[in-house]
Amino acid sequence: MAKKHLKRLFAPKDWMLSKLAGVFAPKPRAGPHKLRECLPLMVIIRNRLKYALNGKEADMILRQKLVKVDGRARTDRKYPAGFMDVIEIPKTGDRFRILYDVKGRFSLVKVSEAEGATKLLKVQNIYTATGRVPVAVTHDGHRIRYPDPRVAIGDSVVYNFNTGKVTGILKQRTGKIVMVTGGANRGRIGEIVSIESHPGSFDIARLKDKAGNEFATRAANIFVMGQSWTTIPIALPKQQGLKMNVIQEREEKLIAAEARKSAVTRQI
Repeated sequence: MAKKHLKRLFAPKDWMLSKLAGVFAPKPRAGPHKLRECLPLMVIIRNRLKYALNGKEADMILRQKLVKVDGRARTDRKYPAGFMDVIEIPKTGDRFRILYDVKGRFSLVKVSEAEGATKLLKVQNIYTATGRVPVAVTHDGHRIRYPDPRVAIGDSVVYNFNTGKVTGILKQRTGKIVMVTGGANRGRIGEIVSIESHPGSFDIARLKDKAGNEFATRAANIFVMGQSWTTIPIALPKQQGLKMNVIQEREEKLIAAEARKSAVTRQI
């Protein structure tokens, strides 16, 4: 029998839930994203956006169909929203895209109305359905019938969920800009330097970030974001996928603390 509960201590770390604020966490329903690669709507409404003080208030907001995921109103508090999904609250005019920050945690990136109608989908499988209909299956469970013949497994497509049409193709090739969606480098963005084939094992992608730092990950973990650094069609998180070392992080924190201190003294 499947477990219906999730203890807060065993919830994914990237949800960033407090250990002392309760015993249980909302366990995501079966849906378009995997259990440990998604964020339940209640966590987004209550813990991240602070629209609700508790679960009961989050339920009331959702039951009024005030929250949309990819253009469709969702009323289930445990609905699994995941990578690239667009969360929209029409009453406040806010739109957020779910991405990863450089530490591999879920980050809600504010987007415009025009950008909020599109999302990037990674093609996971291509098969022929009944009646010889070619179908492409994407990372979030979308089935796209009659995809462009140029689309291959691993490529990304620009999808408009208002019209249900694919408006662009991003091939997984050397020189393209990708985000890492799994492993120790999750959330980092880099340019593909090369993809090594290892039959019987995992193919390895060699990447280079904007600062020139090189790193490697499994080829299955990369998600194509754009043709070049200047043509990425979506807004990126604050750090632009650039990982800082410990010394750089410390310097950033000291500068921010100094700025806060000077702001307080000016007010006085």
